[in-house]
Order: sequence, then structure tokens, then C-alpha cells
Amino acid sequence: MKTDHAYLDKSRLLGDLEVDRLINDLFNRKGQSELYAILKLSESQISELNQSNPVNSFLLSARAKPEWYNEKKLSGGQQVYKSYASEIMTLLGVMALPYCYAASPGNKALYLSDKMRQSPGKRLLDTAQFIISVSTPGSLSSGQYGHIHLNKTRLIHALARYHVNKSGWNMEWGVPINQEDMAGTNLAFSLVILLGLQQSGIVLSDRQKEDFIFLWRYIGYQLAIDEELLPANFKEAFHLAQIIKKRNFKKSDEAVELTRELLNYYHSVAPENQKDFVHAQVRYFVGSEVADYLGLKPAYVKDKVTGLISSFNMLQNLFSVHTNSYNTMIANHQLLKLTVNKKSGYAGK
Repeated sequence: MKTDHAYLDKSRLLGDLEVDRLINDLFNRKGQSELYAILKLSESQISELNQSNPVNSFLLSARAKPEWYNEKKLSGGQQVYKSYASEIMTLLGVMALPYCYAASPGNKALYLSDKMRQSPGKRLLDTAQFIISVSTPGSLSSGQYGHIHLNKTRLIHALARYHVNKSGWNMEWGVPINQEDMAGTNLAFSLVILLGLQQSGIVLSDRQKEDFIFLWRYIGYQLAIDEELLPANFKEAFHLAQIIKKRNFKKSDEAVELTRELLNYYHSVAPENQKDFVHAQVRYFVGSEVADYLGLKPAYVKDKVTGLISSFNMLQNLFSVHTNSYNTMIANHQLLKLTVNKKSGYAGK
């Protein structure tokens, strides 16, 4: 792993060359409608396509397994996800995504893409579906659809780079959705989630932590993130996260706006007895420093109550057996899908 500033500075100038070329070629020959039609298909539908064009061929491909690939560790990481899926998806919303928003100028690409500000529920749903598709046990095995979802994500990132580059992007910020920013997002979905589980009173063994880091190392590899930016273990992940935080975390208009829109969405769907504590809950998990970057001001009484409730929940988790977390997560995900579709005017679809 390389973490010196010179290397990370260079990584900000790199996206995903293979897919960026594919997207540029498509737009040059006016083939974008073909791409958008394919991206609307489900993974099972895509799996039945022939490889007669570059997009189909790419979606149905998978990068060769790296030398460090370990089936047992991958399976172990996915099992951690299954065991704590509901808790992990909650942490995605209150910790991992806000963590990503604090990174500037990387958050400018999210801001300029507009989807988060105009439809935070849709972005939350898409991110949750991605995590389910690649983290569910067996999803990355041969014949399953995990790799198709990974390739769809690479295409979507390349599309975002193409459009954001044409929207007044300043190259002093680096390439939109560049290698360092993708590595930071990978850490948000791996290391930060592990820290959130620990903060919630869920005790994982060292092996479970290492397997979960390995799972996201492999996911990052399949997303074409530079292997030098993919930590091989928990210690390396923590080290890289600290460096990226020092380099990029700061208060910015984009961080404040993205967080405000996300919290407004949470307020719109949260039960009445929880609405007043959404702000404090996010502040509790991201910590006061990152919360300040996000424009989340302290509220003494609500913060105190949230801390007490979280401490009680942490004690409960220390002595609880999580037996139905995955099924609970799936039920909650279906509810999120219905809610987002209803707000978007697509109820029943």
C-alpha cells in the first residue's frame, strides 16, 4: 500500500481508464441511448444478453482474481455482513455516507451530479442495493450476479465523470470520482462500518474484522481501484483512512448541503418519535469533528439523550444474539424501495 502525498496526488488525476474510454466512444458515436437502456435492466436480464457489443461484453466480464485472492476470507467477510446486515445498513445511512460527504473536493462530484440533492432517497436506495448485491454470501461466486452489479457501478461512475467534466469541473480538484476518492468511499463501507459496529457494542473477533476488510479489498479491486490503495488488513485500512482524512476532510458548502438534504429526507420518513433525534444520531456516530465539517451543530439536550440511548443500545448489543438481522434488513430495504418509488411517483413499480 502506498500512502505518501505524491502518490495520492497522482491518484487524484486518475479515474477508470478502461470504462472512461468505453463511455467516450459511446458518446462519440451517439450510442448513449443504448447504454441507458441496458443500465435499466436487472442483473438477471443482463446475464442473458449476448456479447455482441462492447457494453454487453464489459458487463458480462469479470477481472481476473488477484494473486492475494482467498475464497475463505471472502466468504468470511460476506458472513459478517449477513450476521449484522440490518445494523450495517443503518450505519451506512448515519455514518458511512456522511463520512463521504466530509471529503472535499471529492464531494463536489456528488454535489454536481444533482441526484443526491434532488433525490437523496434514490441515492440511498441505489447504494444500499449495491452493498446487498456484492455483500450477500455467494453473490460474487461464478454464475451469480455480483460481478455484473460491480461492472454496472463502474459504468455509472464513468457516466458521472463524463457529465460532471462538462459541468464546469475544475481539474485542480482532480478527476471526478478519482482513485483517491474511490479508495475513501471503499474505506467508508468497510473500516468506518466496522468502527460503527464497535461503537454500537457489537464485538467482532479479529478474524471477522480482517475478513470484512478483505471483502471490501476484493470489491475495490473489481471496481478497478488501484491495488496500492486497497488495504490488506485492518491496521492498513485505519492508517490510510487517517491520511485521507487529514488530506481531504474540511467544512465545505457541498458537505453542508449534501448532509442537509440527506437529513431532510430522513426527517420525511422517520417515525414521529424519532424525527427530532435524527440530527443528533448522525452527530453521535460521525463524531464532533466530522459533524462540524457537515454543518451539524451541537444540541446539548438532544445530544445527551441520544448518547444515553446509544449507550443503552450498546449494552444490549453486548449481550444479544443477532439471529435475524439479514431478513430484517431485506424487509427494511423493500420498505425503502416502496417509499422512494412512492415519493418519485413510481409506486408499484
